[in-house]
Amino acid sequence: MIRSRLATTAVACTAGAWAAVTVLSTSAYAIPPESRSVGISCDDSSGMVFAGPAFVSGALTSSAPSPSLPQKLKLGLTISNPANIAPNSATMVFRTVQTSSGGSGVGTVFDFAGTTHPAWGPVPPMVMGPLSAPVRIPAGTALRLKTTTGTPSAANWSIKVHNPVAGNDIYCVGSQNGVSADFTF
Repeated sequence: MIRSRLATTAVACTAGAWAAVTVLSTSAYAIPPESRSVGISCDDSSGMVFAGPAFVSGALTSSAPSPSLPQKLKLGLTISNPANIAPNSATMVFRTVQTSSGGSGVGTVFDFAGTTHPAWGPVPPMVMGPLSAPVRIPAGTALRLKTTTGTPSAANWSIKVHNPVAGNDIYCVGSQNGVSADFTF
């Protein structure tokens, strides 16, 4: 009787362990980083042009380091900053918009926000992020940087940066390049 119970318990534990390994091997993985080309042009709140009148190129890179934590986006730009900015001191927001119905609704806005960045100075590139999504974005959701054109302002932006040295906001209009440029999480 005791042997029978031990054998049954061992089989049940083995089956449970196998099920746990199977679940972990199929769902507990990080989405590999993907990069998309972007173009931006920025003005600060005093009207000074930050990145130039034409779009400056950069690379927006996605990552999902854990299946339970919010996804992240990081932007690297081929520009320099006129003033030295200490690491993790500027508040930034990347405004994205959902482009598929795989998530919570077509057109849902996800603002990736935070203060994570290396020091900025006169030597390119300027790196922003990685910034976290406000929530874990549902699997299968496709999104991209919100496309904006015209003069950047508090009402018209794709990227917003609060400059901790001058105490003002910098607004950027921009877009991702290409129809297939969406990130799918």
